Amino acid sequence: MTFFSDAVFAIAMTLLVIEVHVPEIHVRSDAMLGQALLDLLPKYIGFVVSFLVVGRFWVGHHTVMGLLNAVDRRLVWINLLFLMAVAFMPFPTAVFSDYNELRVGIGLYVGWLMLVGAMNRWLIISALANPAMRRDDADPADVRMMRRSSWIPLIIGVLTFVVGMIQPIFALFMLTLGSPIISWLVRREWRPVAATD
Repeated sequence: MTFFSDAVFAIAMTLLVIEVHVPEIHVRSDAMLGQALLDLLPKYIGFVVSFLVVGRFWVGHHTVMGLLNAVDRRLVWINLLFLMAVAFMPFPTAVFSDYNELRVGIGLYVGWLMLVGAMNRWLIISALANPAMRRDDADPADVRMMRRSSWIPLIIGVLTFVVGMIQPIFALFMLTLGSPIISWLVRREWRPVAATD
């Protein structure tokens, strides 16, 4: 199941670059080509943001699969639905790249990100809920961390949607700068400070 999932992730991540086309210029000059390449900046940004988003889902998928020693039929179907959501990511990415100044473009992209996040959370919770499927040496701290981390895409999605509806350009900042901060906050272990005499 992991090998098949890796293939779907690889294809989805590769398809993201298809929207970055070589520019066509009418006058062959350095200035025209330079401007045409600069005009593709939203496409570059869409590719980088979505590549990192899908890449983070892939890393999480590998981590949770590494905690398992078996899968059941239900988990295989949940995984398949999750992969369907991942495979569709190039389309909202293309819309986001072309229309990142419009709230509908932001809404579609972030809405799909939240859907993938919800599918990811369903997969993680289902995979880790059955102790018989977990490896005997699976660290309980890792299991807790995976469950907690499954909230990250949903938190980022909600915050990005809110700021994107206020001002679309803020969504880009939330996806690129807010994402690592939120991830760190959610993943960090909250340990009580030991009392000293």
